[in-house]
Amino acid sequence: MDYFKNKASEWDTPMKMEMAEKFVKELLKNYTPGKDQKMMDYGCGTGLVGMQLSKLTRDVVYLDSSESMLEILKQKLGAIKDFSKSIIHGEIHSYNQKDIDLITTLMALHHVEDIESALNHISANILKPSGVMVIGDLKEEDGSFHNGEEIPHKGFNTEKLTAQLQKAGLKVEKTYIYNTLTKQEKTYEQFIMIATKNNDEKATKSK
Repeated sequence: MDYFKNKASEWDTPMKMEMAEKFVKELLKNYTPGKDQKMMDYGCGTGLVGMQLSKLTRDVVYLDSSESMLEILKQKLGAIKDFSKSIIHGEIHSYNQKDIDLITTLMALHHVEDIESALNHISANILKPSGVMVIGDLKEEDGSFHNGEEIPHKGFNTEKLTAQLQKAGLKVEKTYIYNTLTKQEKTYEQFIMIATKNNDEKATKSK
């Protein structure tokens, strides 16, 4: 089932575009992508984050479980004649290259049922030893952000998410609130979390 089937064509609203711009701006305050780097936009949707970072990196892998969202992304990339990007329809376990320097995910993680499995896969099978993961998502809320729809996670307790990342071998370097959203007169906080691949195992082997 494609949860976003009836939402994709109208996804790129001014609010969503501004949200992506704020996230990218905040990311760039904390991390500078390199021209030789390969990144993944996880839960990319219509590519609002990845397309902004594309010009700063060597390559972008767009991954999303919604085929309808990816169709919009393909149209957008086609309009600028960018046909070289990898677009993958599937869950995070669809990718096993271990060649990603930077993985970003904005407002997608709360749609992922098994967070620990996803993080373990990212750490073990996607990120390079020096890789970085940057998450932008909602702080815990009462479910009203999605109008009571059934969503796997009603935002996140950042301390719990930090523990899950660390358990997966990702060291959280920084977490803070960077944006506040207003919907139907209610406010919701967005956090950014920057984590690096923990190389303790590599260091132990080299001793």
